Amino acid sequence: MELSLNIPKKMPNTMKTVDKAFALLNYFTTSTPEFGLSELARKADLDKATTLRILSSLMKHGFIEQMDETKKYRLGASVLRFAKIREATFPIATTVQPVVDWLAEQTQETAHASLASEDALTTIAIAEPPRSTRVFVDLSQPLPFHATASGLAYLAFARPEVLEAVMEAAAFAPHTDRTPNSPDMMRETITQVRERGYAVGRRSFETEVTGVAAPIFNTAGYAIGAIAVAAVASRTSEDDEADIARHVVRAAIDVARSLGADPHPAVQKAHAKLAR
Repeated sequence: MELSLNIPKKMPNTMKTVDKAFALLNYFTTSTPEFGLSELARKADLDKATTLRILSSLMKHGFIEQMDETKKYRLGASVLRFAKIREATFPIATTVQPVVDWLAEQTQETAHASLASEDALTTIAIAEPPRSTRVFVDLSQPLPFHATASGLAYLAFARPEVLEAVMEAAAFAPHTDRTPNSPDMMRETITQVRERGYAVGRRSFETEVTGVAAPIFNTAGYAIGAIAVAAVASRTSEDDEADIARHVVRAAIDVARSLGADPHPAVQKAHAKLAR
């Protein structure tokens, strides 16, 4: 009896520590690959002692390493090891990259693909066009579900419980004045995406970017991510959007079939309509 009573008391604290550890890892990006202890503690809104304790545990398992010269922290080799295991057992990045390359060539805009995690999308493939003015997509920057075309395309065809969890969280950060900022606005937008078969985000994440995205499906028939084009908004007309959408939807169908999945009927309908 004593053991069973103690376990519930300890589990929440353990889970909170794990959440904090993963939260710290998420602060490391290509633009900010290194942090000092004080800087990371301030960013995470943690005291230095707690931050150091978590970092020490992450270092023990190879997820974080400390540089001798500067004493700053950066991601460790274990991140690469798990990434290689993921790609070896489920080689979606290898499958998607050629399609993303094709998409950038066809549209002459930046193309990218992403997979969903619990609260955002992670970019797994990028291809840029040979143009001096183009959208830069940061491989390490999480793509918020509510603010990006990729996120909307994913949510519209994800498992129902995923969409409901996002709605209940009600964390719709206003990245621009066009970002969906309420559950009602989100539900209306998601309905439109479902009906159309793909998503368009006009200046909703960055003020000079128009995104067009279609969902990537698994064999169960649910979205697991998205493939998209990020175009410079000021040079993207409605006709350009439609042409980009034609290529994006075709790319999404190609990726789904290469993964052994069937695209949703709405996506296939969009492909037939756009191909006319």
